Amino acid sequence: MTSSAPSADVQNDALIFADRVEDKYFLDPAHARAFVDGVTRQIGEHRFRGHNANTLPRPVHYVTTLYFDSQSREIARACERGDDNVKLRAREYYDEHPDLTEVVTSRSGVIRREPLVWLEVKARVGVSTRKVRFSLPSPEVGEFLSGGVISEKTLAQQRSNWGPDADQVFEQITQLCTQTEGPLRPDCLAHYRRRAWQDPSGSMRVTLDTRIGFYRPPVDMFSGSGEYISLRKLASGPPITRLPQYLVELKLRDAQPDWLRALISSTKLEPARVGQRTFSKFLAASRAVHQT
Repeated sequence: MTSSAPSADVQNDALIFADRVEDKYFLDPAHARAFVDGVTRQIGEHRFRGHNANTLPRPVHYVTTLYFDSQSREIARACERGDDNVKLRAREYYDEHPDLTEVVTSRSGVIRREPLVWLEVKARVGVSTRKVRFSLPSPEVGEFLSGGVISEKTLAQQRSNWGPDADQVFEQITQLCTQTEGPLRPDCLAHYRRRAWQDPSGSMRVTLDTRIGFYRPPVDMFSGSGEYISLRKLASGPPITRLPQYLVELKLRDAQPDWLRALISSTKLEPARVGQRTFSKFLAASRAVHQT
């Protein structure tokens, strides 16, 4: 983004990533079409509109998420206990579409991958969640994670987009790294197809994740020369395991509207829980990788 003023999309994302309540549900694949149609009738489907955006109709959008933890899995164990916690993750977003001209072959078409990696710090305190995220060009990721180094050009761009949050994310990462017994390192991967809907005010976001698979990343992928390894490549083979259900996440700053409550009932969504706690892709991926 070249303008010094945040776009409407960035401003709405800032609202979505501020303090909010997250509700998670498992969706039976048999009811997925009814759910998608119901949400689409109420709020528009959300797509990336920035530089290098894919403007072709009906893209197949994917997310690959890399989670970090210490060798003793301190962050995962805090999450299992239900403690207030802070998680660090990296994400890649990309589309598959047969008409994309950026040629990186895949079985289902051609991939256009956004040339950025999104680093996110997600904090949960009680029932409220806050997420701060910023993007780095792929070549900068290794040096940033190994030494906290970010180019002035990239930092200036993040400040223009997010204001004080661009600096806050560095403080939170520093605090997270000093709270663990050992250094943070790549721990586990989750890969899935995503559809998203977001209302114009930025007060509600709905996501549907399907074919969620979990993978083991190389723990030294950011060491040595610091050369970045595409997360998509790490999730190109068969997963360790795959979640049988679809996952719906509601990010809300207000109460669920009546139409959404009715849709949850009619499509038989079930609260996403594992035992006594809310389902977590991070914990599911960590347990799959570590066989716990």
